[in-house]
Amino acid sequence: MSASNKNAAAGVTTLLIIAVIFALNFLVGGVGFGNLRLDLTEDGLFTLSQGTKNILSRINSDEPVTIKFYATNDDRVMPNILKPHARSIEDLLLEYEKQSNGGVSLEVIHPNPDTDDEDKAKDDEIRGMQVSQDGDQIYLGLTVQCLDRKEVLPFLNPEDATAFEYDVSRAIAKVIKPTKTVIGLMSAMPIGGVPSMPFQQQRGPEAWAIIQQLRADYEVRELTMTVDKIDSDITVLLLVHPADITKTAEFAIDQYLLGGGNVIAFVDPQSLLAQAMSSQPNPMTGQQGNVINTSSDLPNLFKAWGISYQKDMVLADMNYKGNLQGRLMPTALQLPGKAINQDDRVTSGLQAFTLINAGVLGVERKQGLDVITLATSSEASELIDTATAEKLRRDPTLVNFTPSGKKLVLGVRIAGKFKTAFPDGKPAAPAASKETGGPQQDATAPAANAPAVAKTPEKKKDDSLKESKDSERNVILFSDADMLYDAFCLRQGDLGVGLITNGGNLPMLLNAVEVLVGGGDLIQVRNRKSPIRPFTKLKEMREKVEEKYRPQLVKLDKERQELADKLSKARPQLDLKKGALIVDQATMNNIKEMEKNSKTIDKEVRSIRKEVNKEVEFRKTLIKTLNVLAVPLLVGMAGLVFAMQRRTRTAAA
Repeated sequence: MSASNKNAAAGVTTLLIIAVIFALNFLVGGVGFGNLRLDLTEDGLFTLSQGTKNILSRINSDEPVTIKFYATNDDRVMPNILKPHARSIEDLLLEYEKQSNGGVSLEVIHPNPDTDDEDKAKDDEIRGMQVSQDGDQIYLGLTVQCLDRKEVLPFLNPEDATAFEYDVSRAIAKVIKPTKTVIGLMSAMPIGGVPSMPFQQQRGPEAWAIIQQLRADYEVRELTMTVDKIDSDITVLLLVHPADITKTAEFAIDQYLLGGGNVIAFVDPQSLLAQAMSSQPNPMTGQQGNVINTSSDLPNLFKAWGISYQKDMVLADMNYKGNLQGRLMPTALQLPGKAINQDDRVTSGLQAFTLINAGVLGVERKQGLDVITLATSSEASELIDTATAEKLRRDPTLVNFTPSGKKLVLGVRIAGKFKTAFPDGKPAAPAASKETGGPQQDATAPAANAPAVAKTPEKKKDDSLKESKDSERNVILFSDADMLYDAFCLRQGDLGVGLITNGGNLPMLLNAVEVLVGGGDLIQVRNRKSPIRPFTKLKEMREKVEEKYRPQLVKLDKERQELADKLSKARPQLDLKKGALIVDQATMNNIKEMEKNSKTIDKEVRSIRKEVNKEVEFRKTLIKTLNVLAVPLLVGMAGLVFAMQRRTRTAAA
């Protein structure tokens, strides 16, 4: 075959390949033939998870679910950034309909401006977003309904796209279940919110977002910190900063756990939220509120569970420094995915935790109990006292730092057969104080002038549980309570249409509740990995560079402090009688020499800082260059190899 014929054949082949690609694109994408999709993402971000499929399989065929998807499609008002997002949502909802085998019915509605469909969207509580000065609004939301149970997702934010499947699956799971599971809540802080009264000077604090989220899915029953019994219909008990908890309340928790309950607890050695709430005025009176202890503990229960915990010590970590009040701080921990247990159902798939002034949990193995670590620090961490941690809020520099060289535990799950923390039975109630006049006299007691009757003291019957009924009890424990606060769980989206999940704090608690309630299907959906990956390597790289220069900085800082002490003593003295300064030449010479040395030290410190920044920037540039050039180099090398092989074959022919 001549060269011209070969070229013509190659051209025809290319045209045929292009035609086939266009045909497939039209059939699959344009027409939606078979709703075929190929998900090439590493974590299958655009394929229904097994958890969603399990939920769909539980839909009663006699009580089908209807999904109404509202999406404006008028090109005149619909922003281009939302068009592919709306299309991907519709594709995924079609997948729901397909996988449900008739259990889900999808209805797509286009509420364009000034149409009847826009009125339908408003009636279904879909939130419009104004896009023009004429008042035109766009809609992108949906409703999920089964019988008279209905859930509304008023706006599907493209910035929180990884949460979309979870939100829809959660809504389906809610509407197909007629009753709510009961969750108990105990906290020394008013995290459940305070209802407002007409005569109040100001509104009471609202419930934390995490509690609002739980109330959407469960019945949340609040308990006092002095409770002496916990209802058996409570499936999971949530403890958040149980400051100054009484022995009676600990005993109630102990008996609840042994009787078949499950516990999720968040203690804290130095809660910033407790500190802030203590300084806020009481909304009922306008006066300063009750002081909340910033430290919380479960001393008796921890001992029985094999947990040691120093409630006056805070963890500092140089590798996992996070942002607090606009500054990087070693006590504001930002844990990456590798510090989180990816094999446990509670934390699997979560890529970041934020903890503020967290403590450390020591673990002692107890017979019958398995302890699974859920989160740890890096090896560049150590415990510091709460006073030092408080100073770091004013000056985040931690000079005298000696890393422990080991990963310290921040969260655990304890599972198995528990033994009581109160082998002697229920602890005695605390005696009444003198101010209250002491304990009241029993109405059945004899009068003061009645003759004394010898009475044999009766031994009180102890009917308390000594161990759990089965080996399936669970306790999930974290050493920070502030991590559940809104500011560390949520962030404002760039579109300004509401708050979106930030990190793994909120999903972790929802996972924990889901697991202990007995489900778990939503965990597989919730723990979708974000396409945005944190640059943890850069943080570790900077810490290694700083660690290299830290001994020099510590030495210079010590010399500078010694000079400052000498300067304060060498200053000229004032003669009060003569009203003049007492100065001698030797003193002046010493002062000048020490000031000169001080400037030299400052110059050396600046020079070291420059070297640190220079070395860090060099390494960052090297990483960027490798990232940019690696793929082209590999492609080029592969091309050269193929070209050489082709030339070899041609020469051989």
